[in-house]
Amino acid sequence: MSFIEEFFYGNINPNVKRYDQNGSYAKAMRRFCDNEDELNKMLKGKPLHMFLDLVNAHDEIVGITSFENFKLGFRLGVQMICDALVCDDGVFKDL
Repeated sequence: MSFIEEFFYGNINPNVKRYDQNGSYAKAMRRFCDNEDELNKMLKGKPLHMFLDLVNAHDEIVGITSFENFKLGFRLGVQMICDALVCDDGVFKDL
């Protein structure tokens, strides 16, 4: 099956990844979750609502930024391929 077919049928999903449970990402994630849990226990009423709204807004920002960076990277890759295939600015020419 070709790459395009694999992608079309959902066999290629760049968002599905694992990470090292002992790496820096996992440590930061645990710290984030532990602090979020503690603040959820400590806060009540409006401060809790504001905290949850802050966390949700941050999640939206990260999602938007990730998508924009994905598009930029994809476009850059396509531009590089087009330049490599189309550009004929070299000194030497085919005979």
